[in-house]
Amino acid sequence: MPSIRHVAAFTFVFLQVFRGQTGQGAEAWTRLEQIDNVLRSAHVSGSLTYQGSCGLTVPEALPLKALSEYSDPPSEVLQKMFASVPHMRVTEEPKGIVRMVETDVLTDFLDFKIKHLAFYSSLGDNTLSHGANMALMAIEVNPEVRAFREAHHIGPNFNGNMPGDAASGKPVVYGKLEGVTVSKALDRILQTIPGFWIYENCVGKGGERTVRLSFYERPSPWQDQP
Repeated sequence: MPSIRHVAAFTFVFLQVFRGQTGQGAEAWTRLEQIDNVLRSAHVSGSLTYQGSCGLTVPEALPLKALSEYSDPPSEVLQKMFASVPHMRVTEEPKGIVRMVETDVLTDFLDFKIKHLAFYSSLGDNTLSHGANMALMAIEVNPEVRAFREAHHIGPNFNGNMPGDAASGKPVVYGKLEGVTVSKALDRILQTIPGFWIYENCVGKGGERTVRLSFYERPSPWQDQP
């Protein structure tokens, strides 16, 4: 279980990065919000898989075409919005999850199968609210996942730090999973928290590879009110 000190330390770093994103970062989050507006209008959640650059903006966001209305199915609307992204394909699964995937992106990390994964235990420590960020941390600090990153030279070297979910009243992601891929583990978060998870794959100039996982959590109804 990650300590409060670890969570607090990363939260500080996260805030410092965010403060430097008043331009590009704000624009990125606006695009993510536009994506979720489409998903929310259809009462579904989703996932976004794309090739990024892993710069300071966490997460980054692909260019979107603005649309005035969302009367078509969400997969069709989002496909139109991603018109300038050549390899983006948007589909909707029978269970209602909308997949936004750049088909030329390496997804071996998402396809990696975890033998044993434990989220927050309802019988354990209640000092932190275990929402989407803490669920991402549970995946990242899993020994099997960390070993996969190391064996395949996939950065970053995750040290167990992730912004916590300290707001009261948030839903809690808990339970144990056996024999699930990373993508299915991420889908488990969607069963509790509406929004969409984000997989950003990056390759640097020297060939070094980075994979970043993020989660766009849909605002609660009370947060939408002025």
